[in-house]
Amino acid sequence: MSADEFRDVMRRWASGVAVITMRGPDGPHGMTVNALLSVSLDPPTLLIVLARNGRTRGILERTGRFTVNILAAGQQPLADRFTKRRQPGDEEFAGLDWHPSPGGAPVLQGVLAALDCLVTEQTPVADHVLLIATVTHTHLPSTEGAPLVYAGRRYHDLPQQ
Repeated sequence: MSADEFRDVMRRWASGVAVITMRGPDGPHGMTVNALLSVSLDPPTLLIVLARNGRTRGILERTGRFTVNILAAGQQPLADRFTKRRQPGDEEFAGLDWHPSPGGAPVLQGVLAALDCLVTEQTPVADHVLLIATVTHTHLPSTEGAPLVYAGRRYHDLPQQ
C-alpha cells in the first residue's frame, strides 16, 4: 500500500480537533492535532502523536508539559491558525483571549474543555512519536457545546445536543 492510498482511506475517518499548547523557552506555542486518544481513567491518561522531528516535539522534550484545548463547533479559525508554521512566542497568540493553565500553558477562550498534561512516556513509531501523558488538571467551562470534527479533508460542526 502506498502512503497516498493509506491517506485516502484515513480521510474517511472522523476525529475531533484540539490545539495543544505549551510554554516554551521563547514563550507560548500551539499546534492543531487530531491524533488524540483517551488511554486510561485511573490514572487519567491520554496519548497524542507528533512528528518526530517537529518543533512542537522539541519544545515538549524540554518542558514535558502541555495543555489540550478541545475545540468547539465554529472554532475552525483557531484550528487553521495553529496548523501553520510560525515562530513560537507571544506573537503566535496575538489577538487571542487565553489564560494560563495550572501548568502554565495557554487555555484558549471558548474551548469545550482543556486538560493539563505531564508527559510520562515517549515511543518512536516510524516518523512520529507517541506521547503518553498523565492529566493533572481539567478545565470545564460552564457552557456546553458541540465539538469541531475533521473528516474528508475538511471541518464539520456537529449539531449541539
